Amino acid sequence: MKTTRSTICLMTAFVFCLGTYAQTCTGFGSVIKQKWEESYKVSHAIGGIALTFIPVVGQDAQAVNAISQASAQFHDFVFNQNRQSWATVGARELPVLKTKTKQYGTLRKAGVGGVRVFTTAGMFWDRVEIEIEKKDGRAETDIIVCTWDMASGAKNNYAEKTFPNGPGKGKRKFNILNVHGKSISIKLRNRSAVNTFKYRITSQGFLNINKQRQRGLANQ
Repeated sequence: MKTTRSTICLMTAFVFCLGTYAQTCTGFGSVIKQKWEESYKVSHAIGGIALTFIPVVGQDAQAVNAISQASAQFHDFVFNQNRQSWATVGARELPVLKTKTKQYGTLRKAGVGGVRVFTTAGMFWDRVEIEIEKKDGRAETDIIVCTWDMASGAKNNYAEKTFPNGPGKGKRKFNILNVHGKSISIKLRNRSAVNTFKYRITSQGFLNINKQRQRGLANQ
């Protein structure tokens, strides 16, 4: 009887943990998937840049420039040209370009401005680097990185890291692989009831030339 009860308790705890873990992935909205489906076509101006540009010897730089241009246009397409529908998601936009993009902010305290979510549009890049730098504050703060596949709809809790309670500065870096066709969300969660967390978030995209060439050839 005791064994059965113990098994049930363990199973209940396991299910609870799974539910809690799954709920950490937030910030995605249907508008991202909708706009991805609309624009990821050779016939679309943005998709045309991302899919038909086939790099050859000596054109790697042009390929990166083209993908960065397509990424900037798609980001604007999702976050600026569709502001009304995007506003219901509640997340902040996170652009990803060939150069580092930096944003700054402060998490006030748990329950009152203590959580902030950043979300990208669908990625044309193959790899994205995200860096969170603690600039000031004492709050224990979690960082939760998730991805959302535009084709399958699958959400994946990619990584989690924590800044411990106390003074001092520091950095947490995430190298997110195989992100083409996925959206990325970064969730910052202040666990302190009284302390703040002042941060800088940096994002940058990287292209795999061979994969880009294969995508281009496949969509000719």
